[in-house]
Amino acid sequence: MKASNINKSGMFKIRIFNKEHTCPLKDKVYSQKQLPSNVIGGIIKPKLVDHKRKYTTVDIKNDVKLQLEININYTCAWRAKEKALISLRGIPAGSYMKLPAYLYMMSITYPRSHIQLKKTINDQFLYMFVALGTFIQGFRQCRPVVVVDGSFLRGHIVDTQF
Repeated sequence: MKASNINKSGMFKIRIFNKEHTCPLKDKVYSQKQLPSNVIGGIIKPKLVDHKRKYTTVDIKNDVKLQLEININYTCAWRAKEKALISLRGIPAGSYMKLPAYLYMMSITYPRSHIQLKKTINDQFLYMFVALGTFIQGFRQCRPVVVVDGSFLRGHIVDTQF
């Protein structure tokens, strides 16, 4: 069969149709069963609950082969793992959305702290600075130390005016 799109309308016009089927019978009988990656992700999800456990795509391929007797490729196993992790933990952007509330609670819990969250114009995370008040107080008790780096003492002296 050959078909073409009609003026990008989403409808197709069949140009050539051949009723005779020429595929060998063995292709129909021995066809490979396939599972969508989100179904495989649902199957492997309990094994990803423990974040310390290493569960690789090769492990996923082997488990699917043992449990369901289906061969899947590396890409399908990788996508299944990604979908299962998103189902368990959510997307990373969701974690960044919780950051302002977390920093607010830190500023209440640790008074006299310097906490700053910087975002881009598009409201995307850029950087965060946290200096807890107890550490600031502790550094005030430290003895001042002057450190001189000796690497410039051997070379040409450049007169810099401040």
